[in-house]
Amino acid sequence: MTIARRGFVVLGAAAAAGMGSRPSAAADKTIVLGCSIPLSGPAAPTGITTQRTIEHAVELINARGIMVGADRYTIVPEFYDNKYIPAEAVTVVEKMLADNVKFLFSSGSGNSVPVVGKTTEAKVLQLSGASGKEHLTGPKFPYSFRVQPTNETAYAVYPWLKTAFPDVKRVAHMNPSDEAGFTESEDRRMIAAKNGFTNVGNEYFKRGSTDMYPVATRLVGFNPDLIDFGGTIGRDQGLACKALRELGYKGHILLGYSDAKSFVDIAGPDAAEGALLFDTLAEPQTPEQHEIYDWWMKTYGAPFPSYVFLMWDWPFILADGIRKAQSVDPVAVAEALRTVVHHGIFGEERFGMKSVYGIDCSLTRQIPMSIVKNGKPAWLATIDWPAGV
Repeated sequence: MTIARRGFVVLGAAAAAGMGSRPSAAADKTIVLGCSIPLSGPAAPTGITTQRTIEHAVELINARGIMVGADRYTIVPEFYDNKYIPAEAVTVVEKMLADNVKFLFSSGSGNSVPVVGKTTEAKVLQLSGASGKEHLTGPKFPYSFRVQPTNETAYAVYPWLKTAFPDVKRVAHMNPSDEAGFTESEDRRMIAAKNGFTNVGNEYFKRGSTDMYPVATRLVGFNPDLIDFGGTIGRDQGLACKALRELGYKGHILLGYSDAKSFVDIAGPDAAEGALLFDTLAEPQTPEQHEIYDWWMKTYGAPFPSYVFLMWDWPFILADGIRKAQSVDPVAVAEALRTVVHHGIFGEERFGMKSVYGIDCSLTRQIPMSIVKNGKPAWLATIDWPAGV
């Protein structure tokens, strides 16, 4: 795997190979898709998974092509390493804008929020896999779309919890002390309360901390039935779960955003047992999901990172938007995206949530739920997106 360093761009391997091998490629016009993702640092596994997934999705899109009038377009992904550091994200996005990139994918709230003002001013279409509210999406950012349900998953998960786990009454929340964490905490506490749960505690920690015992001790003291990890990701999840169990916490733990197997490996099978994984598809359930799983296993081998599923559909949705707009103007594509209905690996998907954000800008779809059972992540349920949200 070739990694893009600061200020240096690596074309996606699939796109580069396709450009060199397909005879008609010389006649195609191209759409550059700039991707600001963490390819080094503690979030690198997620970034590398994202890169590989985008490369394969683009390969399939380019095999068909995107017809705009008589012109055939293909997508060329370019990957920039933001190291999951906001300052780095600003640097790489400024480079993209200087290079006249008009379509951008950004991973992580801390990397997406600081640049949305710049991309909006430049009328660049920004697709983000990130938590956030009015700081990232809303009428003042008409070209900013959220392509992965994040804090919004709570709208589906908390009503489901009432039925699936009636023993849960008291909820505590744990989040990193940054943009993602503050947003996640605000929304999840609000939605939990609206669904009849009692919020008994709300704690923050510094992302990347190696000592999770202080925050775990405070959380255990609230005597919750469930601890919602909110915007906590990666290694922090595993270390927090391990600390909670060692301190005697026996209740439920709810988390998402990370590869399920990696979480179990860090927390340990005993500590992770019973953890509920929101928006996590631990095992493929449909032929389409099995096809993606088989591609990864054949190409990269085990283990399969469940995060692949979350990153799969949005490049196809972008292609649908360009086709529907019959334009590569980001402004026209943004308007078309609000009316696109895509049938992807999670069923019907569309941008919605105008009732929350004042504009249809956040992807809505089914939410898969998984659970750690007998030391391994396993599929638990699939929740439909709630009506009216």
